[in-house]
Amino acid sequence: PAVRRGGRASAPARAARTPVRLAFVGAGNYASSMLLPHLARRDGVELSTVVTTTALSAANAQRKFGFAEATTDLDAVLGDDSVDAVFVVTRHSSHADLTRKALLAGKAVFVEKPLALTGEELTGVLAAVEESGNDRLQVGFNRRFAPLLRQAEQRFGPRTGPASLRYLVNAGRLDQGSWYLRQDTEGSRFAGEGGHFIDTASRLLGADPVSVYAVAASGNEDLQVVLGYPDGSTATIGYVTTGAAGFPKETLDLVADGKVLQLDDFVRTSVYDGRKRWVSSRLPKARDKGQSAELAAFVRAVRTGGPMPVPLESLVATTAATLAVRASLAGGAPVTLAEAR
Repeated sequence: PAVRRGGRASAPARAARTPVRLAFVGAGNYASSMLLPHLARRDGVELSTVVTTTALSAANAQRKFGFAEATTDLDAVLGDDSVDAVFVVTRHSSHADLTRKALLAGKAVFVEKPLALTGEELTGVLAAVEESGNDRLQVGFNRRFAPLLRQAEQRFGPRTGPASLRYLVNAGRLDQGSWYLRQDTEGSRFAGEGGHFIDTASRLLGADPVSVYAVAASGNEDLQVVLGYPDGSTATIGYVTTGAAGFPKETLDLVADGKVLQLDDFVRTSVYDGRKRWVSSRLPKARDKGQSAELAAFVRAVRTGGPMPVPLESLVATTAATLAVRASLAGGAPVTLAEAR
């Protein structure tokens, strides 16, 4: 699917009142551990309403994080003009439909990855943007906001030639009862998580991918995904579930113009330039994968009416590339992507 430019007139983004009033649809483990702790203590933010499938879970989230209201009625929240933005933090299979409904209701939307599990779902989200003129959307691709990665980007500097990027994701095995294993309803693990790594590669390469080629190891979920970019750059993402538990989860190397950028699991980064080497300070606490900075950028965009942190075209391109992995595996050949327009 492509984002049409000139085919629709976007509704002008309105600056929100202060504080910015946020509603959450879903309050599970990720929302409770990675998003709400940052928002609950942020100035200029009001946690307006939490919506969950049961009254008990809504009440628990209200009590823990200080939501003004708790409900199981999504329509009431979408019809509340005082709500500025809706966070969709539910199971993967519901993301696209809930995002579509919130966009049609005129809300700014923050949806955790993935935006969609099928091409039809992605088309439906884009149809909602077209119908409403509301393109105020952010997908939770937080890694591009990680402070260490941003610092290393600055040290590396602008490129003059194509780059080669390698991203190894040591995903490990899931617990037997994990809902991530319900591929018939929730999609494959890569469909759910792969957008993180494609988005990070695209951020570092400064463009969206134009081709995808994927191969899989026999008998497990290990994948190798090769992304092609407009300037000839390539990114290879190794997504493996059979590695050692003690090995870092995410390591990345970017090579171009006689320089190398290395990321060591969001604990430390290095940049080699000729014989010179710069090394970041090791983080004193837990890894910062960018959630706080991403949320700050989203809230700022909602408050000011300014651009969303990541252009819609890029969100669509990353999602389309993630979905193309399945098509490439099925066809045994590269898939060419239409550039987002």
